Amino acid sequence: MKRKCFGYIMAMVLLGFFTPGNVGAQSDADEGRLQTMQREAEEDASKRGQTKHVELLSQRFQVEPSVIEELRNSKQGWGEITIRFALAEHLTKTDPTNFPTLDAALQRVGDLRNDKKGWGNIGKELGFKLGPVVSDVKQSLQDLRREGQTGQLKVEKADTRGDLKREARLEQSSRPERFERPQRPERPERPQRPERPERPERMGR
Repeated sequence: MKRKCFGYIMAMVLLGFFTPGNVGAQSDADEGRLQTMQREAEEDASKRGQTKHVELLSQRFQVEPSVIEELRNSKQGWGEITIRFALAEHLTKTDPTNFPTLDAALQRVGDLRNDKKGWGNIGKELGFKLGPVVSDVKQSLQDLRREGQTGQLKVEKADTRGDLKREARLEQSSRPERFERPQRPERPERPQRPERPERPERMGR
């Protein structure tokens, strides 16, 4: 009897946990996280500069920089672009039959976004929850920050090596040239000694 009551209570708890209200609350929380990260992406891009940010995004999502620039020219913010790519990338994994390429998935996400749908409604329309997308966007932002810092450090190291080489060349050029020692004059050859004249033979006595 106790086991039946315990099982009944657990079933009611689980049903209460998975009610539509709780699921909707989780979706709202995930959308709120995406909006927060959307603002963070804008701040990161403003510090990094447009050219560098386009380069990092193209490397992260393996697309041509022109694709990102086209979205940017259509008045899309950096956070908006990052989340669109994350949604499209997730869609290629969950529905590879209908969306085998990132371009096709990105077009679908863009169409839904143009219909004024929020991120949560887009996730429902595409058939997945926002939780994994939130994790993907968070990881993407961390990767972009790490790659940006690494690239900056590489530039600084290269500049340092260049400065050292330039200083060495300047120091070398400022040193006075060494004067060559004058060559020693060749010693004059000694005159040959004259041969002694032969003694005359003595006459016999």
